Parts: sequence; structure tokens; C-alpha cells
Amino acid sequence: MNVARQLFQLLGSRGPAPSHRAEMWEQILAFADRTHLTLHLRGTPGLAQLVEQQIEERYSKNAARRRRLVERFHEIADGFSLRGIPYVLLKGFTHETGFGLKPGSRAQSDLDFLVSPEDKLRATESLKALGYRPHGPANLSAEHGRPWVRPFTWSWRGDYFDPDMPIPVELHDSVWSPAGDRIQCVGVEEFWNRRTVMEVAGVDVPAFQEEDRITFAALHALRHILRNDARPAHVYELACLLGGGLRPALGFSQAGRSEAKASRGLKPALRLIAFRFAHEWFGCPIPQAMAEQFEMLPEAIRSWFKDFAWSPIENLSRPNKDVLWLHLSLLESRSDRWRVAANRLLPLRIPHERPDARLRYHASALLSALHEGARWWWSRTASSTASQTSD
Repeated sequence: MNVARQLFQLLGSRGPAPSHRAEMWEQILAFADRTHLTLHLRGTPGLAQLVEQQIEERYSKNAARRRRLVERFHEIADGFSLRGIPYVLLKGFTHETGFGLKPGSRAQSDLDFLVSPEDKLRATESLKALGYRPHGPANLSAEHGRPWVRPFTWSWRGDYFDPDMPIPVELHDSVWSPAGDRIQCVGVEEFWNRRTVMEVAGVDVPAFQEEDRITFAALHALRHILRNDARPAHVYELACLLGGGLRPALGFSQAGRSEAKASRGLKPALRLIAFRFAHEWFGCPIPQAMAEQFEMLPEAIRSWFKDFAWSPIENLSRPNKDVLWLHLSLLESRSDRWRVAANRLLPLRIPHERPDARLRYHASALLSALHEGARWWWSRTASSTASQTSD
């Protein structure tokens, strides 16, 4: 956990690097590689020469992989165009403009295409024609099915920046699905109708318009957190947005205060929570209006951040399920809360791959989750009744 805090503090401050010992830098880089944050350290003043050299090696590998990604993108885009299939590219290249990221610093593992449900079958046929096949035994999430890859003989060698790593293609037909998380996200279905074309390093990319693109980034980062699969690099992108100043179009202003009082689970509240993680983890400043809106969210959400803001990061090294209590605070229906709690606390569906590892994870995190949840509930109850029991 100390390694994560050291890395996040360095990225958030954007100041000179501290004089860590070689062993600490080795641990920091290993964690940064795993969380796709390493390249964001490039250009940090005060780095030891050996650390700079290792970052440059990773940067060169990422540049080579990026060239392959661009080639695959054009190939797939051409196939869709020939069949008259409208699409939007999610994440990836579309986050390299307007997010305040350094050029070439974003590590990208796959290509995500969003098509309409009516066009999904034709899109799969297009991928098949290019030699892609579904990979893996099960769907990864409710938003998309199994990733598509071309046959390969490559094997994992512990290098997160291996330029020869296969490039998966994920085909989405929705931006947000309430099926598993039980959270209704009002308004995201309109993103498709507002799509546009943006230029990224000379490449024309169909994408969401700016406000929707940033909102999708926030929702996507939060969705991973709620599923106990935090992706720090996604949250760092939000921190860069905060550090560089959010666009007025995002609505984080005095005029948007009423949105924070809306029903739980609505898009503005979810977006606020995602940006709050960026503030907590990377120490980036938040606009006054955003801070005021956060204070207007339900007390359960605000108290959760006081106790568990770092739990999703701790979960990367020490299993916990503290984020469950935040998730339940976002749900209004008792049946939805019971369903989510059951799915998160107990492995009701045995995974296809490494079931022994997943069962050990659930077993090690279950007691801790119940203990921490009871402690959190008791502290909230005690604080809420304090004014009635004391004078």
C-alpha cells in the first residue's frame, strides 16, 4: 500500500521525484507497470538515471504497440465502413486529446468499438472476415461479449509493454448495463446520437462528443471500482482533467447543484463519485462547486469515503470488499441491494478459469467485508444519534 501511495503522490504532485532507494523504485515501477501508470512518470524531474532509462524503454515499446493499434484500427474501421456500420471508438485514442495527458503516455491494451445492437451481428461478421475469433470461455461483462483476437502463438513473459502482445477487440452494443450492478444510468443512451469525429495524431476517429466522452470515462472508471476491479490509470485520467480544469460543459457549477440532490444512481451523482476518487487518490484539486455538490450527496456515500476511499487500491494487494458498502448506498431497491450483496459476497457462479484462486479470494475477503461493513454501519448510526443522546 505504501508503494501505491508513493506512486500516486508523485503523479498527483507533478513535482520532483523523491530520492528513493533502488529497491523502492523497483517496487514502484512494478506496481506502475501493473496498473498502466508507468509512462505517466516520463519527464518527471529528479528521477534517477536508471529509472529514466527503464521508463524510456517502456515508452519505446508502447510506441511500437501503438503503431500496431493504429494499423488494426484502420483495418477494422475500413471493414465497418464497407458494410455501412456506424461505430464509435471508446477510450483508447479518444482519451489522448483533451484529457491533459502527455503525448504517448497512455498504455492501451485493446480496441473498443461501440455499435448499435442492430448492427452487432454484421460487425461480428466483419471481424470474422478479417480473421478475428472470439477468445476465452465467457463474456467479460454485460456491456460486451468475449474479446476478439486473431490466432496467436504468443505467451505471457511478464512484460506489460511487450509490443508483440496480441491486440484484442471488444465489441460493445451499450454504454452502460444495469443488469449486474443494478444501477440505472439515465441519459447515456443519448450519447450515440451526439457522436462526432475527432482527430488524434492525424487519425480521424468517430467518438463521443467531449462532454459525453469525459462522462463515459468517469462512469467506466467507477464501474470497475464498484466491481472490485479498480483501474488506477482510468482514475488518473480524471485527475488530469481536474488538474487542468474541467470544461464548463461538464456542468460542475453552481447551476448544477440541484443535480447532486437528484435520485441516487443518476449520472451526475455517479460522475461526482468517480471524480472524488481522483481527488482522494491523486490529491488533485477539485472545483468549489464540485465539492459543494459532493456534500449534497447522501450521507452514507460521504461517510464511506472517509473510511474506505483507499480500499479499492488496497484490494489490489490485500483482498477486501469494502466497496460493496458504497455500491449498496447507490441502490434504492431492497431487492437490488440483496442481489448485489449476494453476488459480491459469495461466489455463486464458479469462474471458468482458476476457480481455486477465485474461491480463495472470496474466502479471504468475506469475513473482512462483514466486519468492516458492521463497523461502518455502527459508526454511522452512532454519529447520527449523537445529537439526540448528548447535550
